[in-house]
Amino acid sequence: MNQISRRRFGRLAMAAGVVAIGAPAFGQDRAALIEGARKEGKLAVATSAPGDGFPKFLESFKAKYPFIDVTTGFYTAPTGRVLSRVMAELQSGNVNSDVMHIANSAPYIDLARKGMLLQYMSPEYAAHQAGSHDNGYWGSARVIGVIMAYNKNKLPAEQAPKAWVDLLKPEFKGKKIAIQNAAAGTAFNQFYMLERVLGVDFIKKLAAQEPVIMPTSGQVSDAMIRGEVLVGATVDHWRAFEESAVKAGIVGVYPTEGMPIAVAPVAILKGAPNPNAAKLFMDYVLSQEGQTRLNTEIYGVYSMRADVKAPPGQKALADTKPLIPTDLADYEKAAAAFPQKFESWFK
Repeated sequence: MNQISRRRFGRLAMAAGVVAIGAPAFGQDRAALIEGARKEGKLAVATSAPGDGFPKFLESFKAKYPFIDVTTGFYTAPTGRVLSRVMAELQSGNVNSDVMHIANSAPYIDLARKGMLLQYMSPEYAAHQAGSHDNGYWGSARVIGVIMAYNKNKLPAEQAPKAWVDLLKPEFKGKKIAIQNAAAGTAFNQFYMLERVLGVDFIKKLAAQEPVIMPTSGQVSDAMIRGEVLVGATVDHWRAFEESAVKAGIVGVYPTEGMPIAVAPVAILKGAPNPNAAKLFMDYVLSQEGQTRLNTEIYGVYSMRADVKAPPGQKALADTKPLIPTDLADYEKAAAAFPQKFESWFK
């Protein structure tokens, strides 16, 4: 089983639009693939992608392949719950999901090594940046930054935090800050990188600020809009740039120390009941059309394709000082221990 190298994994931080040269560009015969998907007639996706965005994306996929039912097996929940469900299916041998898409790359690395993912060399990988996919086992579907945000109608700009360390100021103590809980994949990537950049003492001091802990980034945004908290400290970056959020006064802040990155891969599960439909889906989600639809038009996040630009109004990924893991072994180990570590910090 091929394991993604630390060097390749680290290249994810270099999101400057470099096309992978020499990436395998072969796949199953197209006509046979489509005919196989037609006979299957359905696709079951398990995802942590929030809101009604992913169903919209599935509608776009169905428009290209109207013979595939994309609704019956659709499952959405926070990252931790999706992973628990999928792992239970894989371990029982009763796989009901075809594709998994969550905002944490560590499980994909582990599943690929254990032979639990179906290898499919989509021809679309040739246009993706080196390091953003692993030998046909998984590829990056979305790239999500974790930033801070505030409501300018509740907090003057001059008092708003500009850096992560600003969250430790006395004026933000006592339920004035909101963060996501340990089930969120973006929260893991955030705290993993901040612990390594700023040290564990920073996180302990942040916990002493008594932040409000919420299950989703959407709830964090809503709390800012209602004025229940002054700062969202675990904000999926795209939420701060949504039209409704901007109209409500939400302002996104790219922290000066850098923006932790959560790579949200997509993969086909070994034993998927509809493998042909799943392969068509992989081709679509990784294509320029699919990446533009999913990342630019629907979610306002970043892509690892060189021919898909940053969403309007946002910095290019390279300009955000992206913070991404470079030590694979440490990253995997930390992912497994994160729920317990989070509870010890924010008890």
